[in-house]
Amino acid sequence: MPIPHLSPGDHVRVTISAQVQRHSPGELELTPRTFITYESDDDLNVELTCELFRQGDVAFDGRRSLLRTVVTTNNETEAYWAAPDGSVVHDDEVDPQSLRLLMRCP
Repeated sequence: MPIPHLSPGDHVRVTISAQVQRHSPGELELTPRTFITYESDDDLNVELTCELFRQGDVAFDGRRSLLRTVVTTNNETEAYWAAPDGSVVHDDEVDPQSLRLLMRCP
């Protein structure tokens, strides 16, 4: 996707899927060749995507909020996402990197 024309003062959200190469105060180096410099930890919101989603987590897929649901029946466990309209979204129907975690279940 091409980057639109940006002007000073524009509010943006930049999403990067990468691995951490190096982290030090005020600097974050990611692969491939991405460097982020910031003054305060409050300036940067980082979401780790390596953990599996847990029952009760709420994520946003770009169109709607989804609730992580886990059902165990006869020693078989099925995990899926439930949409607000009641429809079921299976893991193979959504790219985990496209999900933005809204709420982590304790």
